[in-house]
This record gives sequence, C-alpha cells and structure tokens, in this order.
Amino acid sequence: METRSNNEKIREVEDVFGRLSEQGHEMPGRATILVVDDEKDMRDSCRRTLSKDGYLIETAENGDRGLQIVRDVKPDLVLVDLKMPGMSGMELLEKIGDVDPKIVSVVITGYPTKESAMEARKRNAYDFLPKPFTPDQLRIIVKRGLSQFIKEEKMETELIDEKKRTAKLIDGKAVAQKVKEELKKEIVELEAKHQSSPLLLAVQVGENPASTSYLKSQKKGCEEVGIDYQVQQLPREISEKELVQFIKEKNEDEKVTGIILQMPLPKQIDAEKVQEAIDPKKDVEGVNPQNMGLLFYGWPGLVPCTALAVMELIKSTGTSIKGKQVTLVGHSALVGKPLALLLLSSEFDSATTTVCHIATQDLAAQTRRAEILIVAVGKPGLIKGDMIREGAIVIDVGINRVDGKLVGDVIFEEAKEKASMITPVPGGVGPVTAAMLLKNTVESWKIQLGFDFRADIKWRMD
Repeated sequence: METRSNNEKIREVEDVFGRLSEQGHEMPGRATILVVDDEKDMRDSCRRTLSKDGYLIETAENGDRGLQIVRDVKPDLVLVDLKMPGMSGMELLEKIGDVDPKIVSVVITGYPTKESAMEARKRNAYDFLPKPFTPDQLRIIVKRGLSQFIKEEKMETELIDEKKRTAKLIDGKAVAQKVKEELKKEIVELEAKHQSSPLLLAVQVGENPASTSYLKSQKKGCEEVGIDYQVQQLPREISEKELVQFIKEKNEDEKVTGIILQMPLPKQIDAEKVQEAIDPKKDVEGVNPQNMGLLFYGWPGLVPCTALAVMELIKSTGTSIKGKQVTLVGHSALVGKPLALLLLSSEFDSATTTVCHIATQDLAAQTRRAEILIVAVGKPGLIKGDMIREGAIVIDVGINRVDGKLVGDVIFEEAKEKASMITPVPGGVGPVTAAMLLKNTVESWKIQLGFDFRADIKWRMD
C-alpha cells in the first residue's frame, strides 16, 4: 500500500510540473551536488548513490548551513528537504535563487501535495521527488536537472553569440515611410472634413548649395503626403529687421500653415531672433521659445524634428522606455535638451535619463550603463565598441563626412558586435527627421483648425 500510495503521489506531482519522461544526459565533468536534509540517513544515502556516478557531494543538516554552502561552493544542483527545523525548505529555495538563479533546485519531501509542488515551483524549484525514492529515481531526477542546467547555459551562450553576430539594423527609411503613409491618410480625411489644406512655406535668405538640396528634399516629402509647398527666396543683403517683418506678415497669412527658416543665415542676422518671431502655431521646427517652454512643462506640441525622430525610432523597436537606463550623449538646444525632456515627459512612464556632454568625466562609465544609448555630438568615432553595454539599443544621430563618406558618432563595425539594435548612418535618424518635419507641419495645421494638441500629446510616446 505504501508503494502504491507514493506512486500515486509521484504521478500527481508530475502532472503539476508537466514533466517529460526523457532520461536527460550526464553533466560533463564532475558536477557538484548539495544535499540539504535534517535526516542523516537520507544525506548519507544520497551521498552513496550519487558519489558512485562521479558527482562531488556536499551535505548540510539544515537550511542555514545549506545556504552557507550555496554561497561558498555554488553547487550545480541542490536537493532540498521541505520540512526542516529553523529555515524551511521553501525559504531556502528562495534564498538560493537570490544567490544564483542558475543553480538547479530539486525538492525532496515525505509530504508531497499539489499545493507544496506549486509553491515550490513559484520559488524556482525545477523538480519534485517524494520520499521514499529508489536510487534509480534519484539518479534520473539529478540527470534531468543537470541536463536542464546545460541547456540553459547553452541557450544563454547562443543568445550572447547571436547578439554579437546579428545586431539588428533599425531601418530609418522604413520607419519614415510608415509615418508618411499615416500622414497621407490623415491629410485626405482632414481636407475633406474641413475644406482646408496644409501649406509649408520655406524661407531662404541668399543661396547655399546645401540649403538648396534640402529644399528639394522638403518639396519631395511634401508632395508624397499631400502638403502644399512654397519657397520664398530673399536677398542675401536683407536686414534682420526686414526679415522679421516678412515673417510676421506670413504669420498673418491664413493660407500659410507652417513656416521653416532655412539655415545658414547671413552674418548680419541673428537666427534666434528670427525664429522667435515665427508664430508658435506655425513653428514646424519647434524652435520658438514658447514651444520649447511647453515641452519643459510636459506638453509637447511642436518639438524639434530630430528629437522627435529619435523617439519614433525607439518606438519602432517595440521597446518601452519606462524605467530604462537611457544615456544621452550631447545636450544641444535642437537635439539633446529637447530629447532629454521628451524622455522625461511622462509622469509614470519616463526613462531613467543620464545626459552627458563635453564636461562629463569618464564618459565610457556612463555609456556602459545604458540600455538605450543615444549619441548626438557630431564627432566621428566618439563611441567605441567597448563603451557599449551588451544588448543595448544604439541610436546614432551624428552625421559626419570622413574621407568622402558619411559616418556617425559611433564606430559602427565595433558597435554592432555589442548592440542588439542600432541605427545606420546614413539611413537611420536622417529619413525619420525629414518625416517628422512633415508630421509637425500637419500638427501645425491641426492646431490652426482648432485641434487641442494638449489632448493628443500622447501620440509621441504611445
């Protein structure tokens, strides 16, 4: 009757754990097994059986002594009796997990129940062996546990190797295209409902080859999504006062829903004063002091495009920033500072944000902490592979020309061996920044149609 009763208990507990019946494989080398049981006969019996199979055996008569051996020896597998004086087996299971979650724990008990099996499982027990058990049953359970240890070690090693081999590229072009497709649909719906159209006015003072190329890119983007686009070229000799007056006139023009001031400006003009003159509702670059101030208060309406692009790229990875260690290298007015505020703009879902700059001491120590690393400095090769945390997401905002090629601030070939995901340069942040200009243009238009942007600010973070 006793044998039948125990067999029934074994089957019942095995059903709880859903164990398979395979035998498993031997642990290579000499694995160390700890037996924690207050019965000396049980400890000695386990020692005799397992020593014959070549295992190194440690024993402990109670939970406190067992925990000390776990800390000192770090055994591969621990056999834990549930009922012991002092520290119980359940308590010991939990403390073993605190010391090293990789240690395999197997419960041995003369009082098996479904409830105790489920409770042990919650405390990371791998298996459950009711007493009395035969030497062969003990050997099987130990082999299974050590086989699981080997499997988990192998999977962890393969995962690390996989990360090293295949850091996933965050495709900025694909992210930008998705944003533009969504904008295209939204514009069609709003035009039909409000009998109005968005119009972006680009203001260029004098001629500059780089600026002219940017104008062509803006025009193409606007055409893709259905935004009207105009360029107003002004003479290089124009005074600051005259330019400000021109901007104010366009602020009053109801047909113009967005204004962008092309850089660089001639030396006689203070760019900040002109940007300040742009109506905050038409400030598609998000550089007007009022828009910056709203961002500070957690009400991001029109925000600098590159900062928005970085947030959109992080969002595209499916990674929540909530509580994440984010290190931002660079604190410029157009990227670093607004981006830091975006990362902190949610009361409960903000990142744990560190901002580094030229005065930061031991930059590598800060970047190695980052689960998400964002670099926006404009210095090629600033971030090397050994400065990146294993498995981090890396967003490289930098665009630098070196030997005729565009490169970022991060040494890409080194970084991809450490990161889980990384933006390329070119093809990463750049295309999304251009898409965010279009997004801001639509947001600007919506504000002028009477939309309350404060009621819709969570689109940035969701």
